This record gives sequence, structure tokens and C-alpha cells, in this order.
Amino acid sequence: MKMNERAVSEAIGFIIILGIVMSGIGLVTLYGYPVLVKEQSNTDVRNMERAMIVIQNDMKSLCFKNVPYKETTLQVSGGTLEVINATSYGGFINVTNGTTLFQNNYSVGALVYRSDRGTEVITLENGAVIRRQEDAAGSAMLAEPRWFYDNSTGTFVIYLMNITTDERMAKSGVATVRMSLEDVVTNVSSPPDKEITVIYGGDTNNDNSVAWGNYLTGGLGMERSADSADVYTHPGVTRLVIKEYRIRIHGI
Repeated sequence: MKMNERAVSEAIGFIIILGIVMSGIGLVTLYGYPVLVKEQSNTDVRNMERAMIVIQNDMKSLCFKNVPYKETTLQVSGGTLEVINATSYGGFINVTNGTTLFQNNYSVGALVYRSDRGTEVITLENGAVIRRQEDAAGSAMLAEPRWFYDNSTGTFVIYLMNITTDERMAKSGVATVRMSLEDVVTNVSSPPDKEITVIYGGDTNNDNSVAWGNYLTGGLGMERSADSADVYTHPGVTRLVIKEYRIRIHGI
């Protein structure tokens, strides 16, 4: 008696089709999903870059346009935005005019965004927006601070932004950064034909020394010291002006 093999053929066909579908799903999961996650992470980081520049402009409005209070709402996606008080942050700027009469350490706080999906870190530090990778030594300045040197008069102007908070803050999702200008301290020095020395000290958990080094040497024409990588000098300065703006972050 001859058996009917028609059902067996249909079962084999179903198994083959199911195998093809499962293989396709596996390939998409293996190769496609990481690409989608990476692209989403890149989008979140680009959005935070723009958001940090917006906050930087708000700080400039507080410092240079006599605006008493600024409030900005932004979307913090794919990571966490943290506000670190100047006294808790390890970053600082040391400035001296070459004499014992003038040498000051200026503490600077920071707003730091860390991606949850990648290693990107974006920092608003002392008026500069800086991007770096968590596990790498390098960093790049996306938006520069307002330091300048006037060749005709020999005037070197340094603006410092000291971030003050009552407590350490962190936020994901929708954040509203509320800030005001608390105080302004101005130091004016007339160095007797001395070199101006600027030392950048990076926070141990967020070192942006490469970005600051490139800015000081490239943007301001300072010279890197042969003895230390984070010491920079500028000769011929006849008038040094340092303005320290103390900005209070009320909440995010």
C-alpha cells in the first residue's frame, strides 16, 4: 500500500520557511539592533551638545548682558545631566602675573552630561562646552569661552565662571536649568613686563586638559611650558584683567 507523502512535504516546507524567518530575525538582531542603538545614542549626544550651547549662551547673558535670571527647559535623553558645585569639582584655573603679589586659584564647577548608551561626556566648564570619551584622554572644545588678548594694548582678559549650588543635582528626562548671577569679582593687575602664567587643573573624573591646551595655545597664542603639559605662558602682557562670575544654579 502506497503512503500519501503530501503532508510530510508541507511540514518540511513550513520548517524551512520558519528557519528562514528566524535566521532573518537573528541577523537583524545581531547586526541591525546595535546600529539602531548607536544611531539613537548619537542623536541624543548631538541634542545635548546643542542644549549645552544654549545653557552657555544663557550664562553669557547673565554675565555680560546684566540679565538677572535665566531659565531653560531641555530634554535630557539617553543619559544624565549633573550639576557639580565649584567646591566639589576638582577642576581649577590658576593665574599668576609672574610676581608674588598676584597668584590665585579659581575653582570652577561644571554641568556634566554622561551618555547611558555610549562613552560620550559633554561638559560645560568655565564657559566652554567640551566633548570627550569616558575612557580616552583626548577632548575637543565645541564652544569657546570669552577670553581674549589685545595685541595693541597688551591687555589679557580672563573670564571665569564659578558654578555654585546648595547640593549636588542630577536629572534625566525633562530638566529645567534655573540660574542667576550671584556676584562678580574683578581683579586688575599691571605686571612689570612679566609673563602671564595660566595653569589648568582637570577634575580627576572629568579631565578636559587637551581641549583647554588647544584653546590656550591655538586661540590665545600662549606657549606650553616644557616642564609641564598644563602650564601655559603669555609674554608681553602689560595689563591683566580677571573677572570671576559666580553663578548659582537653583535647580534642574
